Amino acid sequence: MQRCLSGDADAYEALVERYGGRVYNVALRITHEPEAARDCAQDAFIRAYRALHQYDPAYPFGPWLFRITTNASLNFVQRGRGREITVEELPDRPEPLETGPELSAVRREDVQEVLDAMALLPPAYRAALTLRHMQQLSYQEVADALGIPLGTVKTHLHRARAALKTKLAERRGTRS
Repeated sequence: MQRCLSGDADAYEALVERYGGRVYNVALRITHEPEAARDCAQDAFIRAYRALHQYDPAYPFGPWLFRITTNASLNFVQRGRGREITVEELPDRPEPLETGPELSAVRREDVQEVLDAMALLPPAYRAALTLRHMQQLSYQEVADALGIPLGTVKTHLHRARAALKTKLAERRGTRS
C-alpha cells in the first residue's frame, strides 16, 4: 500500500490481485448477478484508485475497499437494477470431514433454507451479514466498511439474525 500511495501503479495491480476475489464476492452477495458484481467490483477498484489520496494508512486497506465495494453494490441494487442476494454457503461451522451422503444432503437442504431466508432480508442487513460472516470482518471493520456506527452494525446483525430465525421457523412450520 505504501508503494501505491507513493505513485507506483504496479503496486495497485498487486492490490487488485490480492483483493479482487473478495471484492467480487461482496458485490455478488449484494447484487446477486455475476455480471453486475463484476461491474461493481471494477467500479469499486476505480473509485478506490481515484480516492487513494483519502485513504488513511493508519487503518487496514481491506475494510476501506469493502466499504467502497458495498456502496457501489448497494447503489446498483437501489437503482432498481439489482435483484435480491443469496449467500452460497453458511458462514459458520465447516462441514464435518466424515459425512455420509445422507448427512451431506441434509446439510445442503439446511444451507438452502438459510439462503432463501437471507434473500428476503433488506439490503443493509444482508450487507452486514455478508461482511461479518462471509468475509469474516470484525464488527468495527464492518462498521468502517459500511460507513455506519458500530452500534448500528450490532443492531443490523441482531435484527438480521432474529429475522432469519423467524423466517426459518415459518418455513419449517409450513413444511410440516
